[in-house]
Amino acid sequence: MQHPTLPALVPIDTTMDCRQIDVAIDRADTVRWLIRDDGGNLETSGHRAARYTGNFVLVPLSVLGGGFPIMMTDGGHAVLNAADGRIRELLQLKREHACPPRATAVPERNDLALLDELEVVQADFGAGRVDEEQMLTRRTKLLDNLRLIPPPGGKSPSDVPSNDRHQ
Repeated sequence: MQHPTLPALVPIDTTMDCRQIDVAIDRADTVRWLIRDDGGNLETSGHRAARYTGNFVLVPLSVLGGGFPIMMTDGGHAVLNAADGRIRELLQLKREHACPPRATAVPERNDLALLDELEVVQADFGAGRVDEEQMLTRRTKLLDNLRLIPPPGGKSPSDVPSNDRHQ
């Protein structure tokens, strides 16, 4: 399946009012949930390097065998990673504009508190306190709880595995 892409924030985005920011967050989150519902997961740089290496061997062998090129896809990583980044940027913009927070799937955590936790996760990774896989797993679990509406399929966000491809 070809996933949609999300543009990065551009200067015009910074002129949005609070309602427009919330709508943009909802749109980015919808793209994110489409990818997650389709089985999309984030991959570490190590997994990505292994996939690239595998494709380096697999594509020529499949073509030499007389068939169509066979390759391993990124499982939605690129678009999911972009959606996560856009949501984070929009939440930062929401905080800068002093917009009121909105509820999330976790009753005691609103969307701006979730942003604070996302920033802690990123800081922990930057400081070497967690590895890349731990950071991606934590980030995915946090963003899986952004949506107040349950995800497709009736699973609660805590029931949806974050990096289940390798488990």
